[in-house]
Amino acid sequence: MGLIKHSISFSFATLLSRIFGYVRDALIAYYFGVSQITDAFFIAFRLPNTFRRLLGEGGFNAAFVPIYAKDIKSGRERQFLSSAFTYYTLVNLLITLLGILFADTLMTVIAPGIRDKPHFELTVFMARWLFTYLFFAGLSSFFMAVLNTKGVFFVPAFAQGVFNLVFSLVVVLASNQFGFYSLIWGVILGGIAQALFNLPSLWRSGVILGFSLELDKDVKLLVKRLIPSLLGFGVAQLSFFIDTFLASFLPLGSISYLYYANRIFQLPLGAVSVGMANSLLSALSRGEDTKFSTHLAFRFVSLISLPATFGLIALSDSIIALLYGRGRFSQQDVLVASSVLGAYTIGLTFFSFQKVLSSVFFAKGDTKTPVKALILSVLSEALFGSFYAFFLKWGVFGLALGTSTSALVGFSYLFLKTEREVIAIKDLFKILYKPLFASIFMLFVVWLLKMWLTQAIWILLIIPIAMAVYFLILLFLRDSLSLTLVNRLKSLVKQKAQS
Repeated sequence: MGLIKHSISFSFATLLSRIFGYVRDALIAYYFGVSQITDAFFIAFRLPNTFRRLLGEGGFNAAFVPIYAKDIKSGRERQFLSSAFTYYTLVNLLITLLGILFADTLMTVIAPGIRDKPHFELTVFMARWLFTYLFFAGLSSFFMAVLNTKGVFFVPAFAQGVFNLVFSLVVVLASNQFGFYSLIWGVILGGIAQALFNLPSLWRSGVILGFSLELDKDVKLLVKRLIPSLLGFGVAQLSFFIDTFLASFLPLGSISYLYYANRIFQLPLGAVSVGMANSLLSALSRGEDTKFSTHLAFRFVSLISLPATFGLIALSDSIIALLYGRGRFSQQDVLVASSVLGAYTIGLTFFSFQKVLSSVFFAKGDTKTPVKALILSVLSEALFGSFYAFFLKWGVFGLALGTSTSALVGFSYLFLKTEREVIAIKDLFKILYKPLFASIFMLFVVWLLKMWLTQAIWILLIIPIAMAVYFLILLFLRDSLSLTLVNRLKSLVKQKAQS
């Protein structure tokens, strides 16, 4: 159960970070709504924030953790870590400076549709400042990889929550007086706090970060694995750029709608699937049984992602209204953003399964297969997104639906490439049918409750009721993982009572 324990620790920290992230986004929506400022900010922040995700949510971890874990066992930890940290920091600094220097070109590439629009110059100005965040976020990502290898998951996962808290504080204190400058300083100060937050845990774990220009032999191996790994995760992040690229040709506000909806969609995806993927990678790197760990990961992810999918689709309008529907965020904004959220959510389970299977391949040192799956996903997203948005004229809703379609394509490819002794189609059905049945029953209850409780605020009651119904149905169906978790909880409560 160590895999579950680490995943829950990571997921809980990520959940807290996401909650603080929604406070941050709600404040942006309240003070700036859907406007030229928000479109400019979300475009400008796209590249540095994507690099942060690229490094922090799998790309660097996938290559670093197995090598560092091996060097800890062989006693070569210090040499490898000093050399890796030095070259990582230098490359990180170089990328940051290049982003600042070529901000104009980069903004034109990722959002060509705004080149002739009034807020293009504002976008470039913001981008030059916001790229400084990349350096501090990169340091935080390196610290996360080190701490994850040491078995510390909560602190590095919560570092993003520290960023959100600092950012929110700056916006509240400075937005009325300084306008969009509060967004810029919120990002910079939040990034500094995010990096510093990891340092006490590094010291407690006995990690000493030195500098060495000596090119350690395992650093060469790290680079060899990191390039295809980063390419793979970079291809995955192209999803955000495709949406931004296409949305730049749609009416003003489309980029903001995508951002607001995607942030909510990332809650279950980031808190569950990324946490499980990182924990699975660490477990398999330590030599744990592949089939057992993979099945356990699939069961845990499906247990959370399926009800989240049904729940988010049913409650998307109420969730958007509750989180954003005030200040400069209008009722029309609520309707559009909720439709986009529903379209994103359709692909949630497939995204989650794709991340789990990618970790299986990464743990074996196979970085090519996940990259191929992600390339297929990106191509299908561009194709289906363009078809839905422009040919069918579904606009921003079509872009989000194209993203969900791409998740199905990517997962299907990985599943076909996975060895059948690891997981077969019959295993998948056995894993899915109980959570799926419980989710459908839960959905029926949610719809009944929505008919009686029509105000958005009532989702604070509907969600816990829905969760309770879902897990009661799972227990009634004798779902083994649910029963195990309940028994562990009972044991902990009993131990606390006796002590």
